[in-house]
Amino acid sequence: MTELNLFKINLGKRIAFLREQRGLTQAQLSSFINKDFQSLSRIENGRTGISAFALKQLADALSVTMNEIVDFTEIRSTIK
Repeated sequence: MTELNLFKINLGKRIAFLREQRGLTQAQLSSFINKDFQSLSRIENGRTGISAFALKQLADALSVTMNEIVDFTEIRSTIK
């Protein structure tokens, strides 16, 4: 697995975690970034990347910083 693929997978897991923590559906969160829920699903599953602008929109919608979105500390601790 390439570093880019691993990054996309970890980013997707982190976005899904933050979304679920806030009790949002994919449809609700995707409306904040002007994408359909299928696009957000592909991002959360690590199948596609996300632009910096859409990442900023997600951070704003989730009330976190962009740094918090890319903080994979919790994810790394579960990978063995």
